Amino acid sequence: MSLIFHHNNHIHDFFKQKELNELYISYGLLNFALGLVSVFVPVYLYILGFSVVSILGYFFLNTFGFLLFSYIGARAVSWLGVKHSILMSAIVLILYFIGLRQIVAHPWLFFVLPFLRAIEAILYNYSFHINFVRQVDRKKHGRAVTVQQTIALVAGLIAPFVGGLLAKYFGFDVLFFTGLSVIAVSAIPLFFSAESYEKLAFNKEGLYRDLWSKNGRPLLLSYSGYAVESWIGLILWPIFLMAILSDTSKVGALISLPAFVTLIFFYFFGKMIDRQNKKKLLAVGSVLHFFGWIGRLFVQGFDSVLLVDAYKRLSERFVQIPWSAIFYDFAADGNYFKMIVQREVALNVARTIMAPPLMLLFYLKPEGFWWAFVAAAMASLLYPAISKFLSPVKETSI
Repeated sequence: MSLIFHHNNHIHDFFKQKELNELYISYGLLNFALGLVSVFVPVYLYILGFSVVSILGYFFLNTFGFLLFSYIGARAVSWLGVKHSILMSAIVLILYFIGLRQIVAHPWLFFVLPFLRAIEAILYNYSFHINFVRQVDRKKHGRAVTVQQTIALVAGLIAPFVGGLLAKYFGFDVLFFTGLSVIAVSAIPLFFSAESYEKLAFNKEGLYRDLWSKNGRPLLLSYSGYAVESWIGLILWPIFLMAILSDTSKVGALISLPAFVTLIFFYFFGKMIDRQNKKKLLAVGSVLHFFGWIGRLFVQGFDSVLLVDAYKRLSERFVQIPWSAIFYDFAADGNYFKMIVQREVALNVARTIMAPPLMLLFYLKPEGFWWAFVAAAMASLLYPAISKFLSPVKETSI
């Protein structure tokens, strides 16, 4: 029995919880919408003629904007409430994608849209994680993250393939319109229950002081590992696929099909995963994930990409389920709003630092994907640093 599909009674309990059920539905809809369009944003800019350096610069502005508005955004979430913040993020996200379609006619949008997306990410990320920590039983974080990851996996299975076909046969206009329509309705399920508010019980100085303190460095390292490798996977991997395949439908298929294989592997190897504790699973998964990135160095065509990416996606789940569960464990034990904001800030600090070297790499060597993938592989090894915050009580099976 699998990690995803065993403990059916626990999953049933999750969906009996009204607000958690609403959160899962909203999360699924948004992930499907983002799967339709977001994975193709770097490809879209690449097709429009923007260089890899320019695209990295675009995302650098995004991370910088996140840092710029991070604390103001926390105050906004506290004032608006978590559900209205998610609703506002959906509106901002729609405006972002509309602006993206006008970027050729109005080039100045290239420098504005990254900041708009940063505002959206702040409103959504803070609110989602607050809502998740509140609704999930402290002893069931691992199982809840599994359900959450399954939803993302199913969206990752369907959306990119559909998005690739829409982009190829109907164009990006239809693709974006479809994505916007789903985004527009994604927040509605949340409002079948009352709004909730979170008090802001920390200051701006404390966020950075704690991260750079001696005790906070392992967290900073772990967050940085995720930030760098996921960013390279989001931006450079789709561009690399487009460069070697020159077909958006194939790019979509190569993102969807490995997700399907991963889902099958989860079913057959779930018992093995269930027996592992969080710390051990994270350590093993980090090494497996490292080799997933190394494998990407040697891909040359559709078949090799499919095989390597299926393995890489599987190893990614071995890492991210225990990693996320560990984070929710210690966040729930303290000021979780502060911990959530700290993590998001740390992710964007790492990406802001990493962007200039990547831009320099591709400026000097336009086909520098190999070195970027090596950097992602090395970053994957930083995930287990978060395990320092595991107490013996928390080192239990997920």
